[in-house]
Amino acid sequence: MKVKRLQFPFYQVSMSALIPLIGMVMLVPLIGMVMLVAGCSTYQSHPLDPLASSVQLEARRLDNSLLQAFINNANLPANAASWNLDKLTLVALYYHPDISLARAQAEAADAAAVTAGQRPNPSLSVTPTWVSNLASAPPWLFASILSIPIETAGKRGYRIDRSRHLTDAASLRIADAAWLVRGRLRLALLDVYAVREAVRLLQKQLWLEQAIYLQLQQQQSVGEIAGTDLLVAQLGQQQARLALTAAQKKQADSEVLLAAALGVPVAALVDISLDFSEFTQLPDLNASATGLLQALALRQRPDVLASLADYAAAQSALQLEIANQYPNFQLNPGYTFNTGEHRWSLGAGSIPLPVFNQNQGPIAEMTAKRQEAAQRFVALQLRIMGEIERAHANALAMHTRWQAAMQVLQNRAVNLKLAQALLQAGELDSHAVHVAELELLLAERGRLDVLVECQQTLASLEAALRQPLSPVMATVLSAPALRKSPE
Repeated sequence: MKVKRLQFPFYQVSMSALIPLIGMVMLVPLIGMVMLVAGCSTYQSHPLDPLASSVQLEARRLDNSLLQAFINNANLPANAASWNLDKLTLVALYYHPDISLARAQAEAADAAAVTAGQRPNPSLSVTPTWVSNLASAPPWLFASILSIPIETAGKRGYRIDRSRHLTDAASLRIADAAWLVRGRLRLALLDVYAVREAVRLLQKQLWLEQAIYLQLQQQQSVGEIAGTDLLVAQLGQQQARLALTAAQKKQADSEVLLAAALGVPVAALVDISLDFSEFTQLPDLNASATGLLQALALRQRPDVLASLADYAAAQSALQLEIANQYPNFQLNPGYTFNTGEHRWSLGAGSIPLPVFNQNQGPIAEMTAKRQEAAQRFVALQLRIMGEIERAHANALAMHTRWQAAMQVLQNRAVNLKLAQALLQAGELDSHAVHVAELELLLAERGRLDVLVECQQTLASLEAALRQPLSPVMATVLSAPALRKSPE
């Protein structure tokens, strides 16, 4: 059998020598491609649709079955059937985008931990060579070198430690985001309570102002009082009507803010019975308990623990750069087919020589980053101390104001009872009783203003301490409980 030869201007190639080489050269990439396809992930597109997203947001409701299951898993007290602060906090944890964003950032930190733990892949280089002037031996040379990188000085361990600390920090920041969400929710719910109570009192005030005006109008028609007294009553009636209109507008705004604090549309609050019992009484602010909670907050607040995790991550990063002073090396075993001979080499590998630098720059950078993380931690603790002390001082001052407001309210209540008794005795007319009722109503409005300020102070103190009054919420708002998405 004759072997065909390919004719070229400068050389000739025997097909009998070419066919094995082509098969061998094609086999190596084929094996590599099969391994690559078998172990690789595939891309899946997830485009964002603004219209679909807006429809989903508008469809959020408080009677969602998944939301109800999430609330039931929190084991709220048996009397928590109505929508009180604790139950609404669970709604915010389920729906609010700040919590979802914090969870997504924690998932990104988890993914980075996988990257930190990966070992470097070996590499394979294949070099086929054709020699044109060989007559007695196969004219092909075939060389392959396997490069196996080996990390030294525990670099992979330091990368894993750094990533683990960053993952802990991201998880703790979910709890911190939950506290911020609860704080905004508390203030929004308090605002709804305050404005509803203000509307109720202003409606009663307007009714009394109108009754007083009608009585004075009758007295003025018979010449018992001057026209200036009637003008004063008319002015009071107009002011009450304007205040009521402003309060009704604020009521609509407060419901919108409450819906935003929950992460739901305002339509979700229609026909929802809100429980304001937590806001109707003066909160108990114990000075000694606050001092104990302050010491606890400076050590165990979620953002404090997250800052400590950031510092630990900075330490691991510094350890990694110090370890980078010691170079990695590569093992390079190889195989060569040289004109019919099989040659195996045990390459000792290549080692970079730290001649021009010993990684001083990155080490200095990481040392400075560690110092920066330490200063951030100290600054955070100082800010927390200031927040707690300011909130506690305001709470003590509000206690004095509350006592004064209650004293005024009690005095006005005594005056009203006295006026009613004199009316029954025939010594006073109904106008004087209505005036006493109006004075009592104004005292109730003053008491409401002080009560709302006290509750706002409590909200500031709770946000600074990161400690809820409800033991159930203390469990729900912990980092492990918030780590997993409810959906």
